[in-house]
Amino acid sequence: MSVQGLLLGLVAPMEDHLATLDGDTGGAGAAGEAFGRAQGAIETVQGDHQTAANALLGGWWGERAGAYTDRLGTLNGALDGMSTAATAAREVAAEAVDLITQARTRIDALIQGFIDEAGPIVQAALVAQQGGAPGPVLDATAQLQAIASGYVEQSAAELERVRVGLAGLVGRLSAPEVALEEVGAPLGSDAAPVSTTPAGAAPPAMAGDGGGSGGSGSGGSGSGGGGSGGSDGGGSGGGGDTATKPRLPAAIPPQPGDGMDVNLPDGSTVAAPNEIAAAAVRNALSNLGVPYVWGGTTPGEALDCSGLTMTSYAAAGLEIPRHSAGQAIGAEVPSAAELLPGDLVVWDGHVAMCIGNGQIVEAGDPVQVGDVRTTNSGMPFLGFYRPTG
Repeated sequence: MSVQGLLLGLVAPMEDHLATLDGDTGGAGAAGEAFGRAQGAIETVQGDHQTAANALLGGWWGERAGAYTDRLGTLNGALDGMSTAATAAREVAAEAVDLITQARTRIDALIQGFIDEAGPIVQAALVAQQGGAPGPVLDATAQLQAIASGYVEQSAAELERVRVGLAGLVGRLSAPEVALEEVGAPLGSDAAPVSTTPAGAAPPAMAGDGGGSGGSGSGGSGSGGGGSGGSDGGGSGGGGDTATKPRLPAAIPPQPGDGMDVNLPDGSTVAAPNEIAAAAVRNALSNLGVPYVWGGTTPGEALDCSGLTMTSYAAAGLEIPRHSAGQAIGAEVPSAAELLPGDLVVWDGHVAMCIGNGQIVEAGDPVQVGDVRTTNSGMPFLGFYRPTG
């Protein structure tokens, strides 16, 4: 009878519960921080817009000014809703990470607790078995199965607690229900002219057909040619039904003479588009051979894929998101032929850094150099990105 085999079989259900809780909690934490920054940015935009609107309305009268005032209220309501939603998302992300982390800790403790309790029972049965009688071993096995059942029930309860808790957190998330389609439409009718009278001046008189003193002439009918509202100019994106990618401007190729030299492991030298990208590549290459550890963000010791790219750019002076898909930022590089050192190759679940000469550095196991590719274990490919723009 193998002590290890028996115990592993009995703790297997708890190990399955623990595996169910595996996930990128580092990405959730980074998302929470991003929502916090978004909430602050929304408040800043709202304050700046209100200040500008107040200055504009100080010298603007008529139908269009009234329409603008109404839409200003709609926009402020929408921004309030967005700010509230961002705050809720930040809080939910933090609470979700805590919920999952605590459950992992408790299930780990249950597994260890069972092993500690079961060990002496198994050892005693093995000693008794030396006499040749199978009874003690059979009794110990039945006893351990009963004990393990209790631990598994507790482990399952932890998993259920996480499920219920996450469902409750999701219920707290809601998008602001404010329609903004009309906010950017033309203001009022084309026949209503916009007054640009300076603040403090009297409203301008409208042209009429009779000018008797004290008489009220009827308004002139001049048909002003109001300009039509412009379209948003956004072209429709390609198919891409396997992954959602951000819409970013195309990366601008470096001009002659720009860039910084980087020495590659094969002895060649390449030029990065700027000092930050060059430093990021050097930082990443300094981690060649470092073992892959899920959630690892310690250069020289333990790194995962997004941990390698995030810490390499952070040491170069540029903060980028923690999660791999979140690192699709800056500017999009249209094709592999236009990749430069420091550009990121991003999947929904993995990320690598271009180092030049058609090569990438990535946190495999260990951190290693390979050829540029767009496939990775069936993950949706998002594209090539230049974090520095």
